[in-house]
Amino acid sequence: MELADGVTNTAYETHDTNLHDETSLRPPTSSAEREKGDGESGDKSGDLQRVSEVNKNRKVVFMGSGDMTLALSIAMSRSRLQPVVGSRNPDRARGRLKEVAMVTTVNEALSHSDMVILAIPADHHHSLPRQELKNKIVVDISNRSPGSSSKDLSLAERLQEVLPESHVVKAFNTISAYALQHGNIQGSREVPICGNNERARGRVAELTRDLGLTPVDRGALRNAREVEDIPLAFFPEWKVAGIMTLLLFVFWFIFMLFRNQICPNLDSGTDWNWELFQIFPLMNTQYAMAYTATCLLLFTYIPGTIAAYLQLHRGTKYSSFPNWLDAWLKARKQTGLLALLIGTTHGCSAIFTQMAWTVREEWDHQLHFMFARPPAPILVILLVTPSFSSLPRHSPLSPSPPHSPPPPLPQPPCKQDLGEQPLLPPILPPLSPPCKQDLGEQLLSLSFKTSLFGCLVKATFGVSAS
Repeated sequence: MELADGVTNTAYETHDTNLHDETSLRPPTSSAEREKGDGESGDKSGDLQRVSEVNKNRKVVFMGSGDMTLALSIAMSRSRLQPVVGSRNPDRARGRLKEVAMVTTVNEALSHSDMVILAIPADHHHSLPRQELKNKIVVDISNRSPGSSSKDLSLAERLQEVLPESHVVKAFNTISAYALQHGNIQGSREVPICGNNERARGRVAELTRDLGLTPVDRGALRNAREVEDIPLAFFPEWKVAGIMTLLLFVFWFIFMLFRNQICPNLDSGTDWNWELFQIFPLMNTQYAMAYTATCLLLFTYIPGTIAAYLQLHRGTKYSSFPNWLDAWLKARKQTGLLALLIGTTHGCSAIFTQMAWTVREEWDHQLHFMFARPPAPILVILLVTPSFSSLPRHSPLSPSPPHSPPPPLPQPPCKQDLGEQPLLPPILPPLSPPCKQDLGEQLLSLSFKTSLFGCLVKATFGVSAS
Protein backbone atom coordinates (compact mmCIF):
# COMPACT_ATOMS: atom_id res chain seq x y z
CA MET A 1 0.00 0.00 0.00
CA GLU A 2 1.60 3.26 -1.17
CA LEU A 3 0.90 6.13 1.21
CA ALA A 4 2.89 9.35 1.27
CA ASP A 5 4.46 10.27 4.60
CA GLY A 6 4.26 13.96 3.77
CA VAL A 7 0.73 14.33 5.02
CA THR A 8 -1.65 13.56 7.82
CA ASN A 9 -4.74 11.58 8.62
CA THR A 10 -6.82 11.49 11.72
CA ALA A 11 -9.29 9.10 13.27
CA TYR A 12 -11.19 8.71 16.47
CA GLU A 13 -11.09 5.53 18.46
CA THR A 14 -14.42 3.81 18.98
CA HIS A 15 -15.73 0.31 19.44
CA ASP A 16 -18.55 0.76 16.96
CA THR A 17 -17.40 1.56 13.44
CA ASN A 18 -20.90 1.67 11.96
CA LEU A 19 -21.59 5.29 11.06
CA HIS A 20 -25.29 4.64 10.87
CA ASP A 21 -25.37 3.94 14.61
CA GLU A 22 -26.50 7.32 15.85
CA THR A 23 -25.21 6.72 19.35
CA SER A 24 -21.64 6.64 18.07
CA LEU A 25 -21.98 10.09 16.53
CA ARG A 26 -24.01 12.16 18.97
CA PRO A 27 -22.46 13.76 22.04
CA PRO A 28 -23.66 12.51 25.44
CA THR A 29 -26.65 14.48 26.57
CA SER A 30 -27.56 13.03 29.94
CA SER A 31 -25.83 13.96 33.18
CA ALA A 32 -25.02 10.30 33.81
CA GLU A 33 -23.13 10.08 30.53
CA ARG A 34 -21.22 13.25 31.32
CA GLU A 35 -20.28 11.99 34.78
CA LYS A 36 -19.13 8.74 33.26
CA GLY A 37 -16.94 10.59 30.78
CA ASP A 38 -15.49 12.75 33.54
CA GLY A 39 -14.71 9.67 35.63
CA GLU A 40 -12.84 8.03 32.78
CA SER A 41 -10.72 11.09 32.18
CA GLY A 42 -9.33 11.09 35.72
CA ASP A 43 -8.44 14.77 35.42
CA LYS A 44 -10.59 17.51 36.89
CA SER A 45 -8.44 20.44 35.76
CA GLY A 46 -10.17 20.88 32.42
CA ASP A 47 -10.82 24.59 32.61
CA LEU A 48 -8.13 25.32 30.02
CA GLN A 49 -8.78 22.44 27.65
CA ARG A 50 -12.35 22.90 26.36
CA VAL A 51 -12.60 19.34 25.14
CA SER A 52 -16.09 18.24 24.18
CA GLU A 53 -17.50 15.16 25.85
CA VAL A 54 -17.88 13.31 22.55
CA ASN A 55 -14.13 13.43 21.84
CA LYS A 56 -12.64 13.24 25.34
CA ASN A 57 -10.08 10.45 25.79
CA ARG A 58 -10.45 9.29 22.19
CA LYS A 59 -7.48 8.58 20.02
CA VAL A 60 -6.77 10.57 16.89
CA VAL A 61 -5.06 8.52 14.21
CA PHE A 62 -2.89 10.11 11.52
CA MET A 63 -1.82 8.42 8.31
CA GLY A 64 1.48 9.93 7.24
CA SER A 65 4.14 11.88 9.07
CA GLY A 66 4.43 15.26 7.37
CA ASP A 67 4.07 18.83 8.57
CA MET A 68 0.30 18.67 8.96
CA THR A 69 0.67 15.53 11.05
CA LEU A 70 3.08 17.27 13.39
CA ALA A 71 0.99 20.46 13.56
CA LEU A 72 -2.30 18.70 14.23
CA SER A 73 -0.68 16.34 16.73
CA ILE A 74 0.67 19.29 18.72
CA ALA A 75 -2.68 21.08 18.57
CA MET A 76 -4.55 17.96 19.68
CA SER A 77 -2.08 17.28 22.48
CA ARG A 78 -2.97 20.68 23.90
CA SER A 79 -6.61 19.56 23.93
CA ARG A 80 -5.73 16.30 25.72
CA LEU A 81 -6.52 14.16 22.71
CA GLN A 82 -4.29 11.17 22.00
CA PRO A 83 -2.66 11.37 18.55
CA VAL A 84 -1.66 8.06 16.94
CA VAL A 85 0.37 8.32 13.74
CA GLY A 86 0.10 5.59 11.14
CA SER A 87 3.07 5.65 8.78
CA ARG A 88 4.51 3.32 6.16
CA ASN A 89 7.90 3.91 7.81
CA PRO A 90 7.25 4.13 11.56
CA ASP A 91 10.93 4.10 12.55
CA ARG A 92 11.72 7.20 10.53
CA ALA A 93 8.55 9.03 11.59
CA ARG A 94 9.09 8.22 15.25
CA GLY A 95 12.14 10.48 15.36
CA ARG A 96 10.16 13.70 14.88
CA LEU A 97 6.79 12.69 16.32
CA LYS A 98 7.58 10.56 19.37
CA GLU A 99 7.18 13.50 21.77
CA VAL A 100 3.66 14.36 20.65
CA ALA A 101 2.14 11.14 19.30
CA MET A 102 2.39 7.37 19.24
CA VAL A 103 3.74 6.14 15.91
CA THR A 104 2.68 2.82 14.42
CA THR A 105 1.84 1.22 11.09
CA VAL A 106 -1.06 2.29 8.91
CA ASN A 107 -3.08 -0.91 9.34
CA GLU A 108 -2.73 -0.86 13.11
CA ALA A 109 -3.71 2.80 13.24
CA LEU A 110 -6.84 2.20 11.17
CA SER A 111 -7.96 -0.50 13.57
CA HIS A 112 -8.37 2.17 16.27
CA SER A 113 -10.37 4.62 14.21
CA ASP A 114 -13.79 5.40 12.84
CA MET A 115 -12.73 8.82 11.51
CA VAL A 116 -9.65 9.37 9.39
CA ILE A 117 -8.29 12.80 8.54
CA LEU A 118 -6.68 12.16 5.19
CA ALA A 119 -3.93 14.59 4.20
CA ILE A 120 -1.87 12.61 1.73
CA PRO A 121 -1.35 14.00 -1.78
CA ALA A 122 -4.21 13.41 -4.18
CA ASP A 123 -1.94 11.29 -6.38
CA HIS A 124 -1.97 8.60 -3.68
CA HIS A 125 -5.73 8.46 -3.19
CA HIS A 126 -6.06 5.51 -5.54
CA SER A 127 -3.85 3.39 -3.26
CA LEU A 128 -6.00 3.82 -0.15
CA PRO A 129 -7.34 0.63 1.48
CA ARG A 130 -11.02 0.74 0.60
CA GLN A 131 -12.05 -2.17 2.79
CA GLU A 132 -10.40 -0.76 5.92
CA LEU A 133 -12.01 2.65 5.29
CA LYS A 134 -15.50 1.27 4.69
CA ASN A 135 -18.24 3.13 6.62
CA LYS A 136 -15.65 5.46 8.14
CA ILE A 137 -15.44 9.23 8.08
CA VAL A 138 -12.60 10.28 5.80
CA VAL A 139 -11.61 13.94 6.19
CA ASP A 140 -9.67 15.33 3.24
CA ILE A 141 -7.42 18.29 4.10
CA SER A 142 -5.40 18.43 0.88
CA ASN A 143 -5.31 21.39 -1.53
CA ARG A 144 -5.31 21.35 -5.28
CA SER A 145 -2.47 22.78 -7.33
CA PRO A 146 -2.79 26.35 -8.65
CA GLY A 147 -2.79 25.16 -12.26
CA SER A 148 -5.97 23.09 -11.97
CA SER A 149 -9.34 24.60 -12.79
CA SER A 150 -11.93 25.19 -10.09
CA LYS A 151 -14.67 24.14 -12.53
CA ASP A 152 -13.48 20.54 -12.41
CA LEU A 153 -14.33 18.09 -9.67
CA SER A 154 -12.74 18.91 -6.35
CA LEU A 155 -10.20 16.61 -4.73
CA ALA A 156 -12.78 15.64 -2.13
CA GLU A 157 -15.32 14.67 -4.80
CA ARG A 158 -12.72 12.55 -6.56
CA LEU A 159 -11.84 10.95 -3.25
CA GLN A 160 -15.52 10.11 -2.74
CA GLU A 161 -15.48 8.33 -6.10
CA VAL A 162 -12.43 6.33 -5.00
CA LEU A 163 -14.06 5.50 -1.63
CA PRO A 164 -17.78 5.11 -2.45
CA GLU A 165 -18.56 3.34 0.84
CA SER A 166 -16.86 5.96 3.02
CA HIS A 167 -18.15 9.33 4.19
CA VAL A 168 -15.79 11.97 2.79
CA VAL A 169 -15.68 15.38 4.49
CA LYS A 170 -13.61 18.37 3.39
CA ALA A 171 -12.03 20.37 6.23
CA PHE A 172 -8.82 21.87 7.67
CA ASN A 173 -7.38 22.76 4.25
CA THR A 174 -7.51 26.49 5.03
CA ILE A 175 -5.51 26.32 8.28
CA SER A 176 -1.74 26.86 8.27
CA ALA A 177 0.40 24.09 9.69
CA TYR A 178 2.77 26.68 11.13
CA ALA A 179 -0.05 28.47 12.94
CA LEU A 180 -1.39 25.22 14.36
CA GLN A 181 2.04 24.17 15.56
CA HIS A 182 2.84 27.44 17.34
CA GLY A 183 -0.68 28.16 18.53
CA ASN A 184 -0.73 31.79 17.35
CA ILE A 185 -3.35 31.84 14.62
CA GLN A 186 -3.64 35.53 13.72
CA GLY A 187 -6.01 35.15 10.79
CA SER A 188 -9.47 33.67 10.62
CA ARG A 189 -10.19 30.73 12.91
CA GLU A 190 -13.08 29.58 10.75
CA VAL A 191 -12.81 26.09 9.27
CA PRO A 192 -15.17 25.42 6.33
CA ILE A 193 -16.64 21.91 6.51
CA CYS A 194 -18.59 20.25 3.72
CA GLY A 195 -19.75 16.68 3.14
CA ASN A 196 -22.75 14.69 1.98
CA ASN A 197 -23.35 13.08 5.40
CA GLU A 198 -24.71 15.47 8.01
CA ARG A 199 -23.65 13.41 11.01
CA ALA A 200 -20.13 13.07 9.62
CA ARG A 201 -19.93 16.85 9.33
CA GLY A 202 -21.09 17.07 12.93
CA ARG A 203 -18.26 14.82 14.11
CA VAL A 204 -15.68 16.91 12.28
CA ALA A 205 -17.24 20.06 13.72
CA GLU A 206 -16.77 18.66 17.24
CA LEU A 207 -13.10 18.03 16.55
CA THR A 208 -12.75 21.54 15.15
CA ARG A 209 -14.14 23.06 18.33
CA ASP A 210 -11.79 20.95 20.44
CA LEU A 211 -8.85 22.52 18.60
CA GLY A 212 -10.08 26.01 19.46
CA LEU A 213 -11.34 26.72 15.95
CA THR A 214 -14.76 27.67 14.62
CA PRO A 215 -16.49 25.20 12.27
CA VAL A 216 -18.52 26.59 9.39
CA ASP A 217 -20.96 24.18 7.74
CA ARG A 218 -20.73 24.62 3.97
CA GLY A 219 -23.24 21.91 3.09
CA ALA A 220 -22.79 19.19 0.49
CA LEU A 221 -19.47 17.90 -0.80
CA ARG A 222 -19.86 19.70 -4.13
CA ASN A 223 -19.12 22.93 -2.25
CA ALA A 224 -15.59 21.65 -1.71
CA ARG A 225 -14.70 23.31 -5.01
CA GLU A 226 -15.19 26.70 -3.38
CA VAL A 227 -13.43 25.61 -0.19
CA GLU A 228 -10.37 24.46 -2.15
CA ASP A 229 -10.24 27.85 -3.89
CA ILE A 230 -9.83 29.71 -0.57
CA PRO A 231 -6.08 29.01 -0.08
CA LEU A 232 -5.41 30.03 -3.69
CA ALA A 233 -7.20 33.37 -3.43
CA PHE A 234 -4.91 36.40 -3.50
CA PHE A 235 -6.37 39.31 -1.52
CA PRO A 236 -9.90 38.80 -2.88
CA GLU A 237 -11.33 41.66 -0.80
CA TRP A 238 -8.81 44.10 -2.30
CA LYS A 239 -9.52 43.28 -5.93
CA VAL A 240 -12.06 46.02 -6.66
CA ALA A 241 -10.20 48.67 -4.67
CA GLY A 242 -6.86 47.70 -6.22
CA ILE A 243 -8.17 47.88 -9.79
CA MET A 244 -9.85 51.21 -9.05
CA THR A 245 -6.64 52.62 -7.59
CA LEU A 246 -4.52 51.43 -10.51
CA LEU A 247 -6.87 52.89 -13.12
CA LEU A 248 -7.04 56.24 -11.32
CA PHE A 249 -3.28 56.48 -10.93
CA VAL A 250 -2.62 55.61 -14.58
CA PHE A 251 -5.23 58.14 -15.72
CA TRP A 252 -3.82 61.00 -13.66
CA PHE A 253 -0.23 60.11 -14.50
CA ILE A 254 -0.96 60.24 -18.24
CA PHE A 255 -2.98 63.42 -17.73
CA MET A 256 -0.04 65.14 -16.01
CA LEU A 257 2.32 63.87 -18.72
CA PHE A 258 0.27 65.62 -21.40
CA ARG A 259 -0.26 68.73 -19.27
CA ASN A 260 3.33 69.30 -18.18
CA GLN A 261 5.46 67.82 -20.97
CA ILE A 262 3.68 66.95 -24.21
CA CYS A 263 1.17 69.80 -24.63
CA PRO A 264 3.67 72.63 -23.89
CA ASN A 265 6.02 71.22 -26.53
CA LEU A 266 3.22 70.91 -29.07
CA ASP A 267 2.02 74.46 -28.44
CA SER A 268 5.49 75.98 -28.71
CA GLY A 269 5.86 75.17 -32.41
CA THR A 270 9.64 74.82 -31.99
CA ASP A 271 11.97 71.98 -31.23
CA TRP A 272 11.06 69.85 -28.26
CA ASN A 273 12.26 71.16 -24.95
CA TRP A 274 13.55 68.07 -23.19
CA GLU A 275 14.24 70.10 -20.08
CA LEU A 276 10.55 69.77 -19.27
CA PHE A 277 11.05 66.04 -18.82
CA GLN A 278 13.56 66.59 -16.02
CA ILE A 279 10.68 66.84 -13.55
CA PHE A 280 8.83 63.93 -15.14
CA PRO A 281 9.63 61.09 -12.68
CA LEU A 282 9.00 62.87 -9.41
CA MET A 283 6.69 65.81 -10.11
CA ASN A 284 4.23 63.87 -12.28
CA THR A 285 4.11 61.05 -9.75
CA GLN A 286 3.57 63.56 -6.96
CA TYR A 287 0.55 65.11 -8.62
CA ALA A 288 -0.82 61.76 -9.77
CA MET A 289 -0.73 60.44 -6.22
CA ALA A 290 -2.43 63.58 -4.89
CA TYR A 291 -5.29 63.37 -7.39
CA THR A 292 -5.60 59.60 -6.93
CA ALA A 293 -5.87 59.88 -3.15
CA THR A 294 -8.51 62.60 -3.49
CA CYS A 295 -10.58 60.55 -5.92
CA LEU A 296 -10.28 57.43 -3.76
CA LEU A 297 -11.52 59.37 -0.75
CA LEU A 298 -14.45 60.55 -2.86
CA PHE A 299 -15.18 57.02 -4.08
CA THR A 300 -15.20 55.81 -0.48
CA TYR A 301 -18.28 57.87 0.40
CA ILE A 302 -20.13 58.06 -2.93
CA PRO A 303 -21.55 54.48 -2.92
CA GLY A 304 -23.24 55.01 0.46
CA THR A 305 -24.98 58.12 -0.85
CA ILE A 306 -26.04 56.32 -4.03
CA ALA A 307 -27.42 53.43 -1.99
CA ALA A 308 -29.40 55.82 0.23
CA TYR A 309 -31.00 57.62 -2.73
CA LEU A 310 -31.72 54.27 -4.39
CA GLN A 311 -33.59 53.08 -1.30
CA LEU A 312 -35.54 56.34 -1.18
CA HIS A 313 -36.44 55.94 -4.85
CA ARG A 314 -37.61 52.35 -4.36
CA GLY A 315 -39.41 53.18 -1.13
CA THR A 316 -37.92 50.22 0.73
CA LYS A 317 -34.61 49.12 2.21
CA TYR A 318 -35.23 45.41 1.72
CA SER A 319 -34.57 45.24 -2.02
CA SER A 320 -31.20 44.04 -3.27
CA PHE A 321 -28.68 46.45 -4.72
CA PRO A 322 -27.31 45.96 -8.24
CA ASN A 323 -24.23 43.78 -8.44
CA TRP A 324 -21.92 46.68 -9.32
CA LEU A 325 -23.16 48.75 -6.37
CA ASP A 326 -22.94 45.78 -4.02
CA ALA A 327 -19.31 45.16 -5.00
CA TRP A 328 -18.56 48.87 -4.63
CA LEU A 329 -20.09 49.02 -1.15
CA LYS A 330 -18.05 46.02 -0.01
CA ALA A 331 -14.83 47.66 -1.24
CA ARG A 332 -15.25 50.91 0.72
CA LYS A 333 -12.96 49.90 3.57
CA GLN A 334 -10.11 48.87 1.28
CA THR A 335 -10.62 51.98 -0.86
CA GLY A 336 -10.34 54.23 2.17
CA LEU A 337 -7.18 52.47 3.38
CA LEU A 338 -5.56 52.86 -0.03
CA ALA A 339 -6.53 56.53 -0.06
CA LEU A 340 -4.88 56.94 3.34
CA LEU A 341 -1.72 55.13 2.20
CA ILE A 342 -1.34 57.11 -1.02
CA GLY A 343 -2.25 60.40 0.61
CA THR A 344 0.23 59.86 3.45
CA THR A 345 2.98 58.96 1.01
CA HIS A 346 2.23 62.06 -1.05
CA GLY A 347 2.27 64.25 2.05
CA CYS A 348 5.57 62.83 3.31
CA SER A 349 7.27 63.32 -0.04
CA ALA A 350 5.95 66.87 -0.33
CA ILE A 351 7.29 67.76 3.12
CA PHE A 352 10.67 66.12 2.61
CA THR A 353 11.39 67.49 -0.84
CA GLN A 354 9.85 70.99 -0.48
CA MET A 355 9.70 70.89 -4.23
CA ALA A 356 8.45 73.87 -6.24
CA TRP A 357 8.21 74.52 -9.93
CA THR A 358 11.54 76.38 -9.82
CA VAL A 359 13.40 73.35 -8.49
CA ARG A 360 14.96 71.09 -11.09
CA GLU A 361 16.71 67.88 -10.11
CA GLU A 362 18.39 65.46 -12.44
CA TRP A 363 16.05 62.70 -13.55
CA ASP A 364 18.22 59.94 -12.06
CA HIS A 365 18.13 61.64 -8.65
CA GLN A 366 14.37 61.93 -8.92
CA LEU A 367 14.10 58.25 -9.78
CA HIS A 368 16.16 57.43 -6.70
CA PHE A 369 13.87 59.47 -4.48
CA MET A 370 10.72 58.15 -6.17
CA PHE A 371 11.64 54.54 -5.41
CA ALA A 372 12.85 55.40 -1.90
CA ARG A 373 9.60 57.15 -1.03
CA PRO A 374 7.21 54.15 -0.71
CA PRO A 375 9.11 52.70 2.31
CA ALA A 376 8.34 55.89 4.27
CA PRO A 377 4.88 54.79 5.46
CA ILE A 378 6.20 51.27 5.98
CA LEU A 379 8.95 52.70 8.17
CA VAL A 380 6.40 54.57 10.27
CA ILE A 381 4.37 51.40 10.75
CA LEU A 382 7.44 49.41 11.76
CA LEU A 383 8.49 52.03 14.28
CA VAL A 384 5.14 52.33 16.05
CA THR A 385 3.90 48.72 15.96
CA PRO A 386 5.51 45.42 16.96
CA SER A 387 6.58 43.05 14.25
CA PHE A 388 5.15 39.59 13.80
CA SER A 389 8.12 38.09 15.64
CA SER A 390 7.32 39.98 18.84
CA LEU A 391 4.02 38.21 19.31
CA PRO A 392 3.97 35.90 22.36
CA ARG A 393 4.85 32.32 21.66
CA HIS A 394 4.08 29.17 23.56
CA SER A 395 5.95 25.94 23.61
CA PRO A 396 4.48 23.49 21.08
CA LEU A 397 4.07 20.90 23.82
CA SER A 398 2.72 23.19 26.53
CA PRO A 399 -0.96 24.02 26.89
CA SER A 400 -2.11 27.38 25.67
CA PRO A 401 -2.83 30.02 28.32
CA PRO A 402 -6.45 30.50 29.25
CA HIS A 403 -8.45 33.00 27.27
CA SER A 404 -9.38 35.51 29.92
CA PRO A 405 -12.59 37.43 29.30
CA PRO A 406 -12.18 41.04 28.21
CA PRO A 407 -12.35 43.57 31.02
CA PRO A 408 -15.74 45.21 31.48
CA LEU A 409 -16.23 48.58 29.91
CA PRO A 410 -15.97 51.48 32.37
CA GLN A 411 -19.36 52.70 33.52
CA PRO A 412 -20.08 56.42 33.43
CA PRO A 413 -19.89 57.95 36.91
CA CYS A 414 -22.98 59.09 38.73
CA LYS A 415 -23.68 62.78 38.94
CA GLN A 416 -22.86 62.93 42.62
CA ASP A 417 -19.47 61.30 41.99
CA LEU A 418 -18.35 63.60 39.18
CA GLY A 419 -16.31 65.73 41.52
CA GLU A 420 -14.24 62.77 42.63
CA GLN A 421 -13.41 61.59 39.11
CA PRO A 422 -10.19 62.70 37.38
CA LEU A 423 -10.66 65.43 34.83
CA LEU A 424 -9.02 63.45 32.01
CA PRO A 425 -9.27 59.66 32.44
CA PRO A 426 -6.52 57.58 30.85
CA ILE A 427 -7.20 56.80 27.21
CA LEU A 428 -4.56 54.21 26.42
CA PRO A 429 -4.02 51.03 28.47
CA PRO A 430 -0.63 50.56 30.15
CA LEU A 431 1.99 49.17 27.84
CA SER A 432 3.00 45.57 28.39
CA PRO A 433 6.70 44.66 28.49
CA PRO A 434 8.09 43.54 25.14
CA CYS A 435 8.29 39.83 24.49
CA LYS A 436 11.62 38.13 24.09
CA GLN A 437 12.83 37.51 20.56
CA ASP A 438 15.43 35.28 19.09
CA LEU A 439 18.72 36.98 18.26
CA GLY A 440 18.26 36.31 14.56
CA GLU A 441 14.82 37.87 14.57
CA GLN A 442 16.12 40.95 16.39
CA LEU A 443 18.95 41.40 13.90
CA LEU A 444 16.59 40.89 10.96
CA SER A 445 14.12 43.44 12.29
CA LEU A 446 16.89 45.92 13.12
CA SER A 447 18.56 45.56 9.73
CA PHE A 448 15.26 45.98 7.92
CA LYS A 449 14.41 49.15 9.83
CA THR A 450 17.94 50.51 9.42
CA SER A 451 17.95 49.89 5.68
CA LEU A 452 14.63 51.65 5.24
CA PHE A 453 15.75 54.58 7.36
CA GLY A 454 19.05 54.86 5.50
CA CYS A 455 17.31 54.73 2.15
CA LEU A 456 14.91 57.44 3.25
CA VAL A 457 17.66 59.71 4.62
CA LYS A 458 19.80 59.28 1.54
CA ALA A 459 16.86 60.04 -0.73
CA THR A 460 15.86 63.07 1.32
CA PHE A 461 19.23 64.77 1.74
CA GLY A 462 21.11 63.36 -1.22
CA VAL A 463 19.11 65.14 -3.92
CA SER A 464 20.94 68.21 -5.14
CA ALA A 465 19.09 71.12 -6.72
CA SER A 466 20.58 72.93 -9.66
